[in-house]
Amino acid sequence: MNSFYDELAPYYHLLYGDWDASIAKQGDALADLLCESGVLPGASVLDAASGIGTQTIGLLQRGYQVTASDISSGAINRLRNELLSRDLCATAFVDDLRTLDGTLSESVAAVLACDNSIPHLLSDSDILQALQSCWRCLLPGGIAILSVRDYAAIERKNPDVRPYGLRLVDGNRFLAVQVWEWDADQYDLRLYLTTELPSGICETKLIRSRYYAVTIEKLRELMVRAGFVQIQRRDNVLFQPVIMGYRPLSS
Repeated sequence: MNSFYDELAPYYHLLYGDWDASIAKQGDALADLLCESGVLPGASVLDAASGIGTQTIGLLQRGYQVTASDISSGAINRLRNELLSRDLCATAFVDDLRTLDGTLSESVAAVLACDNSIPHLLSDSDILQALQSCWRCLLPGGIAILSVRDYAAIERKNPDVRPYGLRLVDGNRFLAVQVWEWDADQYDLRLYLTTELPSGICETKLIRSRYYAVTIEKLRELMVRAGFVQIQRRDNVLFQPVIMGYRPLSS
């Protein structure tokens, strides 16, 4: 997983039609959700699967005190550069979502793991460990916010070809295409990143990963086992369903 995102980090923003607009939109949506849950600007938030910073940057711009971690050193290096270019300040470091060793217990008001990061963990036991680590880091009454694909609603076909839109970058044409190949409740993902130069020469980079198509119902069950309460599904917040749950005020 870390090598996949190391290789993807220079291109990740191109998976969006307009990355800056997506940062703003997701920042607004997550800030509204946090405020609704009593986590107001100025509160401490851990973005535990930050990638290159889509959610981190959006929440920093709305006044939250965000710490960012990710298993990919390439993504974290890109995030640090993005923060510098925007004159934003946040601690960003490499960490494993399953353990969150770099975050103290009961130290943050909210933990995020968005953009379908949880399904990179390929077993229920790994997901449960990650959820228990999120629970540990939360202050009593704190909230965990996850966004995941609704795999129960996705038709399983081999191969499943999923192109992104064409991007124009510095005179070049860029096209990304995902290809999924199913294996029971997991699938291999091949991501083809093709750049066409003005000369007509094409260069394609292939990177691969694997996902566990964990259902939202299974994720809800694992959140209960990890100790979360008041678990809810929210649609139409981000581009994937949002699952949220709270650490009880007393345990």
